[in-house]
Amino acid sequence: MIDTPKSFTPHRPEDRKAMLNFIGVESIDDLLTGIPKDLRLKQPLNLPRAVPDWELEKHLRDLAGKNATVHTHLNFIGGGMYDHHIPAVVDALASRGEFLTAYTPYQPEMSQGLLQILAEYQEQMAKVMGLPVVNCSSYDGGTALFELGWMGCLASDRGDAGVLYADAIWPQWQDILKSHLTPRRVALDTVEHDAKTGRLNLQSLEDKLKSERPAVFLFQTPNRFGVLEDIPAIVKLCQAHGVRVGMSFNPLLSGLFSTPGSLGVDFASCEGQPLGIPLSAGGPSLGILSCKKEYRKFLPGRLVGKVADIYGNPAYALVYEDREQHVAREKATSNICSNQAWCALRAVIYLSLLGESGYARLAKIIAHKTDYLIKQLTSIPGIERAFAGPVFNEFAVKLPKPAGTVLDALRGENIFGGLAFDDTPHGELLLIAVTETKARQDMDRLARCMKKVCA
Repeated sequence: MIDTPKSFTPHRPEDRKAMLNFIGVESIDDLLTGIPKDLRLKQPLNLPRAVPDWELEKHLRDLAGKNATVHTHLNFIGGGMYDHHIPAVVDALASRGEFLTAYTPYQPEMSQGLLQILAEYQEQMAKVMGLPVVNCSSYDGGTALFELGWMGCLASDRGDAGVLYADAIWPQWQDILKSHLTPRRVALDTVEHDAKTGRLNLQSLEDKLKSERPAVFLFQTPNRFGVLEDIPAIVKLCQAHGVRVGMSFNPLLSGLFSTPGSLGVDFASCEGQPLGIPLSAGGPSLGILSCKKEYRKFLPGRLVGKVADIYGNPAYALVYEDREQHVAREKATSNICSNQAWCALRAVIYLSLLGESGYARLAKIIAHKTDYLIKQLTSIPGIERAFAGPVFNEFAVKLPKPAGTVLDALRGENIFGGLAFDDTPHGELLLIAVTETKARQDMDRLARCMKKVCA
């Protein structure tokens, strides 16, 4: 054992000796016998010399300055997480100490402020989803989608009913479905997309609904290609075969189109990151879950409801907790009941700032900018859309050169050009995302650089 005179612990040698005597061992090495000797550190760590705070801060800033981020580069990468503008007031309010230090509000008399905010979150998201029951909340969009599948199984009266899902769901979300549902012995199968439109192949869906009779069918819109699915057609087919429908969608779509609930979807989820949550190198995130009222008992996580306090005054409290892990333990509907309340807080502030008209305007701006960039890029020789289906927020293109070569060249121009993938039957594709933060000159700059690179 390396015994350094300068330790990060306050214990003196006599203190350590007293503690070792108390537990009946001779030395600290005796505590480490379970670790093979060849894996133990045999010399002091090679750490740099201690420096003053100002010098350390400067060193860390210099290291951070080497990072390429969405603040240093023009960013067109999407793939599930997007570069949206977040009004300064979201950070200002969400950074208040009473929110940063808040814990799960199991004691309502101590948490009325947070509980009211979460109740407003549920009410606002119920409008976005078009479904009456919304939880708060799940880890992220991927785990929320898994929960839809499991809720469909719990609601089924057939023990052998499996989960059918679209193959154009994000690949990483498909991995979550497999890793969580396979150990529960849920049969899984996919429905292919149409090679021309990029949309779900409705004939393939109907064939599998007939032959497999799953508990639920899951799909995503826009899908991994940025293509919008035909929701009414999918719902109609599933209802004709008595199969429940679970859908994950970009929440901004509710600013343009009918909500999932109004189209007949039984369960709906989304990744809430576009609603006032920064990219932050991949997290944190927000999974949003909703369902029809008859499926409330299968919904994981907590719900906030209006109650009366001991004096009869209006108040808020957690309700319908019987399915949660801290109550039901191993019989819980789900043991992924993360307290994402702070992310939900950011979302409700963001939605309140936009209002319904601002929400619709934002979605229209993104749709128009997506269309503009498509026209600019597809006018370049050799660049063409990969699919003919309608898109929102992002779209896939085919390039005349390897996508990796193009992206490397664009990075040299301080541009993140998109997300390349080649795990489909369509060859290598480039997925390009557009948000409200991209001005016309930004998109024109990308088009000019792409034209130069692809020449």
